[in-house]
Amino acid sequence: MDSLTPILERLHKDVVAIHKGFYPRSILVELGKAGAYQSFLTQGEKGLMEAIEVIAQVSCVCGNTGFCVWAQEALAWYLYNSANPDSELFAKVSQGAILGGTGLSNPVKSFAGLESIKLKASKVSGGYLINGTLPWVSNIEQGHYFGAIAKVESDEPTESPHYVMGIVECNGTSVALKEEIKFCGLEGSATKSVILKDYFLSAKRIISDPLEAKLPQIMPGFVLLQIGIALGLIQSGIDKITKESHSKNGVNAYLPMNLENLISQKDSLLKRTQTLAQTPFDTRKEYFHDVLQLKSDCASLTLLVAQNCMLATGTKGYLQNSLASKLLIESYFVAIVTPSIKHIAKVLES
Repeated sequence: MDSLTPILERLHKDVVAIHKGFYPRSILVELGKAGAYQSFLTQGEKGLMEAIEVIAQVSCVCGNTGFCVWAQEALAWYLYNSANPDSELFAKVSQGAILGGTGLSNPVKSFAGLESIKLKASKVSGGYLINGTLPWVSNIEQGHYFGAIAKVESDEPTESPHYVMGIVECNGTSVALKEEIKFCGLEGSATKSVILKDYFLSAKRIISDPLEAKLPQIMPGFVLLQIGIALGLIQSGIDKITKESHSKNGVNAYLPMNLENLISQKDSLLKRTQTLAQTPFDTRKEYFHDVLQLKSDCASLTLLVAQNCMLATGTKGYLQNSLASKLLIESYFVAIVTPSIKHIAKVLES
């Protein structure tokens, strides 16, 4: 998207500060004004590939900021898929007037049997009361919004689990944000723990109740949007390796890597992404497994490219706050962000 170029040029100047913990709020707002988050608003599900490309474009400059853009796009994706459309909120999120993210890491892991679900819901007049703590939600500050899934408590233990998905607004005394988490990377992603105490989720903010009615059409897009982060980081690494190809009298020619092969693998992943992004509402198990395999393959190539970038850059890459070391750390994040490669391997084996 050409309209983003001037913003990304300014972003490039801030990448070290962002890596150290500066949250690029103004950049994210500017991206929204430039149309970065509008593809679902203007094209519906047909805008998925454009959203992936925007995330890749930003991630190529800064993986941290690309991750924040992914969180924003995921929120817009939830609102587009809502059973209770909120056109005003959807428009504001799509324009960057309201920022936010996704709180689905914990429930998605719980559905795979990796951990217990953290949020519980009690039915009340006009909606639900939500209680619990999410250990980390990203792109979150006061006044932001995020998607959440809670397990509805029942007095009948024999009943099958009932889940509700909705949009939480980070305002008021029922929502507390705690910034106690320190990471080795993505420190500028505004990642916080969120504590909900009798938070009222109104009926108009419910995305799906029961969750099963919408989750199958939400999850493929949720995962495919992450591909944008990987593709951007892969391209960033390839660019850096290419730049270093003739340094130190061409000594990088002796590294056990093939730049043309890395580029070919990236192009293949892009083609697979373009194909799968055409049908995000395909609810077949085989389709979703193809999406998960793509995410795993993208993570693997991101790790490989980042490692080779570090080796090609040499001592310069080992300096604190170097772009090569930042890329290396962010590549591991692609592999561990939900669904992680080990999470995916477990699901694909089932």
